Amino acid sequence: MTLFSLFWKNRRIVLLGLLCLVLSDACQLVVPLIVKNVVDGLQHGRETAAGLNHAMGGVALLVVVILVARNLWRHYLFGAARQVETSLRNDLLRKVLNMPTGYFQQIRTGDVMALATNDLLAVRMALAMGLVAGFDATVFAMVAVGAMLALDPVLLAWSILPFPVLFAIMAVALRLIFHRFDRVQAAFEDLTEKARESLAGMRLLRAYDQADGDQADFERYNQQCYDRQMAHQRVDAPYQPSIVVLAGLSVALLLGVGGQRVLNGQTTLGNFTAFVSYLGMMAWPMIAAGWLLTLFQRGAASLARIRALLERDEEAHTDADAPPARGDLEVRDLTFGYPGQDRTALKKLSFKVPAGGSLGLVGEIGSGKSTLALLLSRIYEPPAGSIRLDGKPIEEQPLRWLRRQIAWVPQEAFLFSDTIEENLRLGQGSAGMDRIVAMSRLAAVDEEVREFPQDYQTPLGERGISLSGGQKQRLCLARALLKEAPVLVLDDTLSAVDAETEHAILEQLRGAMQGRTTLVISHRISSLRSLDWILVLRAGEVIEQGTHEGLLAQGGYYRDLYELQELEA
Repeated sequence: MTLFSLFWKNRRIVLLGLLCLVLSDACQLVVPLIVKNVVDGLQHGRETAAGLNHAMGGVALLVVVILVARNLWRHYLFGAARQVETSLRNDLLRKVLNMPTGYFQQIRTGDVMALATNDLLAVRMALAMGLVAGFDATVFAMVAVGAMLALDPVLLAWSILPFPVLFAIMAVALRLIFHRFDRVQAAFEDLTEKARESLAGMRLLRAYDQADGDQADFERYNQQCYDRQMAHQRVDAPYQPSIVVLAGLSVALLLGVGGQRVLNGQTTLGNFTAFVSYLGMMAWPMIAAGWLLTLFQRGAASLARIRALLERDEEAHTDADAPPARGDLEVRDLTFGYPGQDRTALKKLSFKVPAGGSLGLVGEIGSGKSTLALLLSRIYEPPAGSIRLDGKPIEEQPLRWLRRQIAWVPQEAFLFSDTIEENLRLGQGSAGMDRIVAMSRLAAVDEEVREFPQDYQTPLGERGISLSGGQKQRLCLARALLKEAPVLVLDDTLSAVDAETEHAILEQLRGAMQGRTTLVISHRISSLRSLDWILVLRAGEVIEQGTHEGLLAQGGYYRDLYELQELEA
């Protein structure tokens, strides 16, 4: 993927824009020739009033054509650049949504935000203004130099003497622009990530009275971004002053040499006047050359960063029109460790849950309970053949289909900054309002939603900040119930509610769980006692298993935990 290939996708619009640009340039380049003929006619007494009127009308017509053509090329070329920007932004989001979970242990949210804002802006500027500047400058330079060569080759040779100096400046500076701009973008990523973290952790910063310290950290990142930007500008800034100085030298040479040639009769006053106009037009190609190369270097640096993300491997999101799963779930000798960690999260875990059956997992923190939930949905890839759904390894089943078969309520409740209804509709977008209310009642959250000013249309703050922990968990539970998947996974779903409320919710859920294969992960025994089978985990291994009554009779860790919780209650 290159800057040129991005524009080539919209080549029809780009070609129309370039044609309009050529028409606009051609009209501008004709004007000095009309002025030349008028000046020569006036100098030699050949010009008439009718001729002047024709010249005036011709220039006026050219100005109108220039106006129309300029608006059209801006519309086509800038529009094509916007389309490329939109396409790249969509590709970035699609890529991020399809990346393996392990990738997000290597990249920060602020890095992706910087790519989608600052880097995409640099690419768009390279495509829009860079293409316009490059093509326009080339057309202008070629025609203007050709016209000046035809008018007076000697005067042309004198006028372009300063140009090699400009090219030397560019050659030295452009080698530094790419790397320095890349450092600027990296600093902007750090700054973006710091701002995101500060906003996300605002309540914690206030609670610990660390606002001043966080402000100092932000100022440090801000200063780093400023320093790198200034280092880049120290290389980038000399272009415009250099062009002004060199253009002034060209004009000075033209006045001195050209004026003398007019006095000596070696060229006409009309040629000299046209030459001045064309040399004035040459200032734009000189400016555009430096601008073009700068924009393309910036755009290339940013595109390289975007391409590095887009070229990463992603999950194979194949789909299938297969019927829903029955729900037979089997785990065979599952051993798993997280990427980059030496510790094994699960060791030789085995169990089988028939369709419609239920299984509970209990254990101390870090025993691997939530890891199993992540592996079931292939958030992390399990070892081949270790997890089977309906007798078939889950890694051999289409990923989209697999995830539609599992309704998972993660341990950390997450809600989007949208209305309550729209958050619930993630479970099933086509669900009617009656169905949404029914599932909310099962999750014991409907009455509390009704107390909000706009009930289900109430907008939530960032990550549901306006709700309590228990309300978030119960809304996430209602969302999962709405999905009606054959496998239901509840990962410490009710940890933020009191034991009495949890018991009431579980009693209400009995009907909804009928016919669904249910896995309940919890640190509370009260959540598990009615399940078909219970596994007790420690350090990733099963140390006890059985029914609630059977485990109590064994007199081991499960019974000790039960008695402790009963005492606390």
